Amino acid sequence: MKFAIVFIISALVLYTTAIWSEQCCKSLKKWMVIVFALGLSCDATGTTIMGFYSQGITCNTHSIYGFTALFIMTAHLYWAVMSLRNKGRMEKTFHRFSPYAWLIWLVAFSTGIPK
Repeated sequence: MKFAIVFIISALVLYTTAIWSEQCCKSLKKWMVIVFALGLSCDATGTTIMGFYSQGITCNTHSIYGFTALFIMTAHLYWAVMSLRNKGRMEKTFHRFSPYAWLIWLVAFSTGIPK
């Protein structure tokens, strides 16, 4: 379980770094997309490991937010790659959407913290 926690916390650091670097610079750089992809990979790995430890998926608030966040992060990564290729309007809308995607991920992260 410790490995899963390390991966999830790494995802938090990487995803936060990528999103807020992009927000501060007001433009998307290749390194940010790479860090973002690493964050998504860490999140997916941590989620998979936790699924093995919990012996299955249960339908609860954390699961719903978690899988929604993984879906949004995957779509967001695709959008980031496309924004790098096609600068302009696509990058502007990406810039506006990023904090919301991060917030949804943060809610998913927070609901998984043991009480």
